[in-house]
Amino acid sequence: MASSGLAAQAAPADGERAAAILPGRVLGWGANNTGQLGNGNTTDSTTPVRTLHSRRTIGIDAGVNHSVSLRTDGTVWTWGLNTAGQLGDGTNTASNRPVQVCAPGETAPCAEPLGNVVAVAAGAHHSLALRSDGSVVAWGDNEYGQLGDGTTVDRNTPVQVCARAQSAPCSGFLSDVTSLDAGSWHSLAVHLDGTVSSWGLNSSGQLGDGSDVFQRATPVQVALTGQAGSVAGGGSHSLALMRDSTVRGWGHNFFGQVGDGTTTTTYNQPRQVCAPGQTAPCSDFLDEVNEISAGGSHSVAWRFDQTAVGWGDNRFGQLGDGTFDHQQNPVPVRVCAPGQTAPCTGFLGPVYKITAGGDSTLAVLGDLTAVGWGSNSVGQLGDGTTADRSTPVRVCSGRRPAPCADPLTDVITVAAGTAHTLATQS
Repeated sequence: MASSGLAAQAAPADGERAAAILPGRVLGWGANNTGQLGNGNTTDSTTPVRTLHSRRTIGIDAGVNHSVSLRTDGTVWTWGLNTAGQLGDGTNTASNRPVQVCAPGETAPCAEPLGNVVAVAAGAHHSLALRSDGSVVAWGDNEYGQLGDGTTVDRNTPVQVCARAQSAPCSGFLSDVTSLDAGSWHSLAVHLDGTVSSWGLNSSGQLGDGSDVFQRATPVQVALTGQAGSVAGGGSHSLALMRDSTVRGWGHNFFGQVGDGTTTTTYNQPRQVCAPGQTAPCSDFLDEVNEISAGGSHSVAWRFDQTAVGWGDNRFGQLGDGTFDHQQNPVPVRVCAPGQTAPCTGFLGPVYKITAGGDSTLAVLGDLTAVGWGSNSVGQLGDGTTADRSTPVRVCSGRRPAPCADPLTDVITVAAGTAHTLATQS
């Protein structure tokens, strides 16, 4: 989700799923009021702490108050708040340590776990899983139909997402999915043919189907021209990384998070993201993008040259350009290097993973350290402080008290939630 910040990467042109990342253990930092760090307590942490029983993890994502992880055996584990069933264990009881997600149709105590999963995503209070057969299951909050099962009933175990044009009880289900992501209250999936399905809340046009229908309980097709490789869901906006490495955005745009050079309030169909330095109507567009991620009201991307750019809301410094100002020209700006001040002359790199949280952004660098910038109200940047940052700061190892004496190392990937962050470490 944008708030959760699952980073999305372009799928290979032939539609084959990308290889799984290296397995590692999970670390977390930031807010922990509902146990979303998974370390057995509910104490916030400004530096990384170890999530219990989390080895062999190859996928992570973070919601508002819950976390989701995927293990090498294809099982899914969750922790944190569970009022809407977002942990998927058949209960509505919060957990400050990982619990296993049940198989569809199970009731607590579940006898069969969810399996054969290849990717996971977390929305504000719902969760998604892509299975190896190309189908999608979902669980948790369903107020706006974001589970895609044709109803608005919350589910504490997974249900299968319906196919487009179905109505409950569905007889056909979403298939041939290659990647997915969750926005706060909506969901997105890319198919083998490069089309994109969306479902859930559509209050700002974030489903991208060209309609103003408030919500959809089953998937509709996004009105994209061209083939998508991956998607990213934000608070109320969405992004697609196309197979030609350009980017499209749609939905809420008050802060310029769609990236087309305007602050037109909403777009219910995709718009092409402008290149840095452009003014609307843009004649040059963002390209050579490896990965995208959508935050609460901002968007970020990692490019072929291993630099990072951001656009949209910048009240907390989440664009990383050395300011706390909204862009008068809402197009991508380059992220500064650590220690720079605006106007920056040095820029962040080499970047190889990026994720946008509610009002923060984090990245993994080529030396396998992590950096963060933006809102840091409860320590979600992991630098041992609660000071907001308009340029990147190193995530601490957590081995010594602040000020940090050494950085977190051997980082594989990161995922940012509304106010907490997860990482896998080899």
